Amino acid sequence: MNILSKRIIKTINRVLLSVLALSLLVSASYAQPASSNLRSPEDRIALYQALLDLTNPWTVMCIAAHPDDEDGTSLIVMRRKYGAHTVSLFSTFGEGGQNAIGPELYDELGSIRVRETMAAAEIQGSEPHFLGLNDFGYSKSADETLKKWGHDLPLGQMVLQIRKLRPSVIITNHSVTSNDHGHHQATARLVVEAFDAAADPKRFPEQLKDGVTTWQVQRLFVRVRGSAGQNPDRQGGGEGIVTIDPNERDPVRGVVYAEEALRALQKHATQGPWPKTFAEFAARFRAFSGQNAAPGQLPLIRYRLVREAIGAAPLPNDAHNVLDGLRAPEEVTSLLAALKVDGHPLTEFVNEHDKTQAALIEFRKSETFSRIFREQVSPAECLRPPSTAAPEVTAALDLMWERLKVALKEASGIKALLASQDGGLVVGGSVEPFALRVSNNGSKAVRLEEAAFHSCVHVQREISGPVISKTLEPGQSMTFAMPALGWLDRLLQKEDGLGSGVKVPISFQKGAITLEVFMDGIHVSLPVSSHLTLLPDLEIANVTPRTAVSTPGVRGATVTFSMQVRNNRSTRFNGRLAAYLTEDSPGRLYYYAVLAAKRLPLNPHETRQVQIELPLTKVKVKDLSETITLQFPYEAVFRAQDETRGGPRWADAGESPHVIVNAADAHVATNLHVGFIRGFDYSLPDALASLGVDSKELSVDELKTADLQKYSSIIVDNRVYESQPELIAANQKLLDYANTGGTLIVFYHKSDEWNPDERRNRPQLAPYKLILGNERITNENASITFLEPENPLLNFPNKMGPEDFVGWIQERGLYYPKEWDPQFHALLQSNDPSEAPLKGGLLVADYGRGHYIYSSMVWYRQLRAGVPGAYRMLANMISYGHR
Repeated sequence: MNILSKRIIKTINRVLLSVLALSLLVSASYAQPASSNLRSPEDRIALYQALLDLTNPWTVMCIAAHPDDEDGTSLIVMRRKYGAHTVSLFSTFGEGGQNAIGPELYDELGSIRVRETMAAAEIQGSEPHFLGLNDFGYSKSADETLKKWGHDLPLGQMVLQIRKLRPSVIITNHSVTSNDHGHHQATARLVVEAFDAAADPKRFPEQLKDGVTTWQVQRLFVRVRGSAGQNPDRQGGGEGIVTIDPNERDPVRGVVYAEEALRALQKHATQGPWPKTFAEFAARFRAFSGQNAAPGQLPLIRYRLVREAIGAAPLPNDAHNVLDGLRAPEEVTSLLAALKVDGHPLTEFVNEHDKTQAALIEFRKSETFSRIFREQVSPAECLRPPSTAAPEVTAALDLMWERLKVALKEASGIKALLASQDGGLVVGGSVEPFALRVSNNGSKAVRLEEAAFHSCVHVQREISGPVISKTLEPGQSMTFAMPALGWLDRLLQKEDGLGSGVKVPISFQKGAITLEVFMDGIHVSLPVSSHLTLLPDLEIANVTPRTAVSTPGVRGATVTFSMQVRNNRSTRFNGRLAAYLTEDSPGRLYYYAVLAAKRLPLNPHETRQVQIELPLTKVKVKDLSETITLQFPYEAVFRAQDETRGGPRWADAGESPHVIVNAADAHVATNLHVGFIRGFDYSLPDALASLGVDSKELSVDELKTADLQKYSSIIVDNRVYESQPELIAANQKLLDYANTGGTLIVFYHKSDEWNPDERRNRPQLAPYKLILGNERITNENASITFLEPENPLLNFPNKMGPEDFVGWIQERGLYYPKEWDPQFHALLQSNDPSEAPLKGGLLVADYGRGHYIYSSMVWYRQLRAGVPGAYRMLANMISYGHR
């Protein structure tokens, strides 16, 4: 689970206090027949995986810098083929990246990427965890990254997660010697240091409480790109290469492991577009890795062993996976030997449910079980009392204890699902009853005893309900009403990272809810599944615009923001929606300065479109303690006050949307009519509206048939040739438009989605030769040199100067051109410290009677942030050639 802030811990404790005063009320409905199709193919797969899991007591952790950096294929192979427990640990939420499917950026994007990661992990069979470090965009070095992250804080948090999750082996894509992303390099450094620090009681000793102990990882592997070779860094020297074949077929699921990896990768939709077919995926992977493989297959995955614990079992020369050769403690060896039928693995009996169930129950009754699990006191316990066993023994037995419960559930055919009345959508603080549905798809009757909720915050807490005392016959199901009281917020709490505004949804902890049953003479605690999604009381969504800039072309003292507000409650909402000033000057917050407000009565589940006007001029604003003069830029947040629950209070509105308002002296030529093909966000149309120009969004189909000559300028937004590849076929019409007098403006694309490529039927897209590279300028304050200061593009209608490049955020530009035809004029030059200058950030050329502009500058981030210079430059681009 992610690291809890002090504020969240206080909230959880408060919720738990209310929980302790309540009993879990359970009322059973009449027994009903279950589905006639008792055992589905999915049930067989689940049982096989549960039985396979009982053969492996090890945990493999994959550490990565960002969501989608994880070794998804390796995680799938280690879990689906070998039954290892797999977890992922991410340094960041990925909030500093690009969004390939929508307008959300920064914290909103991070929240989406967390959900995408959880969906991908479900396919991988792994568990995702996050450190919550700041993703501030692309970094060129580990030193720069660690300067912004710090060192001891992220190292301590990584050590804590290793101590909690107790991996036997760590794998990572990232190397300390690579010239890759600085976040990757920094993560690789931290991993190497954490390998030793997690086992050292002198490092971060304050963590060693509440069941957390030191932990010694046995091996650390780093992904090898290209062919495998010698490993001089390995302790003792020699080779330490492990090869994983992603092209093997899962014998139970019937698919190639790499195909499952592609399906998981596709869940990271904001970082796409991803290949739609496995053949395309294999071809792209081979091109990226530089390795050869048979057509339709992926290259082998290789890992180099870079660290080993002192006394660790040596890695065999013929190792087939990263766990080969590890020695299990005697207690675990006894357990693995006992979990068999006549010396054969339980997986061989996956089609004989009664036999596997009988074998598991017989083991539960055995002296071997009592001896091995003598310290596992409570089936749902997550913070056990101090153990007398070695940490590696305790970790393995804890894991096998949980896996044994899952295997019993799958073998018995008992299904227990907690759901809400609205199909899994739950409003925080709801008192509407939940439904716990229990079905017996097995062949034996079971007696239901009770349902219990368990929670762990510093100490073990357990809230049990009354005894149910109902017998569930084969083929029957029962539904029990469970009121959703204070504990719901605890189970589905959303928490922050390390100072991040990213919201992380938490699903039920392992063992958070269990169903106690009596079968074949023993009591068994079975985990309950849940498909619940916590909704806020009030949702504020689809805010437009997200940025408004006052310019000379727009008259008026206010700007109107429109948004959709939904009441998720089953009760009426009475209150008001207000815009609060969040920042007046750097470092000063005004959470109680109300810029505008309106009454907002909403019926149960009502959705309403609401508009609020915010000032575009300097005005007096009353804060909690003083009256201030509103300055530009300012940021506002929309929040709702609830007056239906005992007086004014904040209503939970989820991720309260922020908007930015600024002013810019940006002039445009007269009588402009701009067409644009929008990318993924709305920065461009919002900016055109702020400039007061007549504009229209064009679809590719419209582009094919429309009379383009009525547009004074047409803009192709970021990466549109990739997100809408059909535009490539229509590109000639855009070039013809420029050739006959129009101004065509193209914003940045990646090199592999722009450069000519016969395999993708992509010709040269610009009217003259223009080849992109992968160079970028990540220093948002890098100095700008004007190479042609008298060029009209830099002078009309706004005379651009160095001050227009002040206040930029995150970066200057990316994927700069590396080759271009002499017809292009390079107007700007810039570079990161100690690097060669890049001149292709803004290129302009005459083409026939018209003009062509290509820019690698990240205008969309600057427009979204309300940077005045970005608006002035955009005004010059759309005005170019239209005096």
